Amino acid sequence: MITKIDNIPYLLNDAEGTATVTKNDIPYEGRVVIPATVKSSGKEYKVTEILDEAFAGCTGLLSVELGGLVESIGISAFEGCMALASVAFGEALHIVGMNAFKGCVSLVEVVFPPRVLVIGRGAFAGCKSLRNAFLPDMLINIEPSLFDGCTALERVSVGDSVESIGEYAFCGCSSLRELQLPCGLLSVEGWAFRDCTAMESIDLPSSLASVKKGAFWGCSSLKSFTLPVGVNMLDQGVLAGCSSLQSVQLHDGVLSIGYGAFYNCASLESITIPPAVVNVGDQAFRSCSSLKELHVGCEAAPMCSGDIADAAVYAAATLVVPRGAVAEYGFARIWEKFANVIEEE
Repeated sequence: MITKIDNIPYLLNDAEGTATVTKNDIPYEGRVVIPATVKSSGKEYKVTEILDEAFAGCTGLLSVELGGLVESIGISAFEGCMALASVAFGEALHIVGMNAFKGCVSLVEVVFPPRVLVIGRGAFAGCKSLRNAFLPDMLINIEPSLFDGCTALERVSVGDSVESIGEYAFCGCSSLRELQLPCGLLSVEGWAFRDCTAMESIDLPSSLASVKKGAFWGCSSLKSFTLPVGVNMLDQGVLAGCSSLQSVQLHDGVLSIGYGAFYNCASLESITIPPAVVNVGDQAFRSCSSLKELHVGCEAAPMCSGDIADAAVYAAATLVVPRGAVAEYGFARIWEKFANVIEEE
């Protein structure tokens, strides 16, 4: 049964004594306060849920205050509320649905109560005015595209329980300069920080087991990068377009360097490929126009299925190989294209 109370429609559940906010036939405007409880026909109901798309497209909605008993916010519940500048969450909140605040371009800050367990995919995507986000301590996964396109985002507080950062989670967050990652983080998924153009450094914890393709693609201000010891491959395009990158540290357990891993790292002058690497992907060092020295610690030349660089790199960079391995590299496919090959001192 749907009942309107103070111009807000509720779906009432008599058996459980709960009420769910549903979509209104007239778009909401101004300030909306969702109470903790409502009364209908003399009976009190706890307001526990905001239904999918309940406030979607309400372009005149300015602020929302959710009652202290609201446990979940539905899919696209506030999507496209372009004037929404302020949201106050209640302490009972556990779940924020997919795309819940997508495209809320006036939202400046979000502070979550501590018991939130899930914030859905793309929940704040396209919130172009969002500057600060304080994520709850109990959150385990930062879902894909969570802050995709939040170009004003400067500060994100990440709880210690986070284990994964999803695909495109911070893609296009061009004002994000630094992010403190938790010591228990296990994975950074593909394109997670793509085009975070203001980020100058990122401290990846030793707990990491994987950093997926394109994770830092286009981070044009990133100056240094250290691969954690638990990650044994540099995936496709992980650092492509990091045009300010000057220092790269790869540990001795690295086995593979992926396709285009350092593509267009125009400031990179020197890099060392660890001795355990068995293959280097196509275009790994293409357009690395400042590359002067490529140190390869492998006794046997790593496999290359295609060109790892362009003609300018082959001509200008010095390939430094282990003692006694000059002939090995001189006859190895692709490696033989380097004009200058010397032994490590």
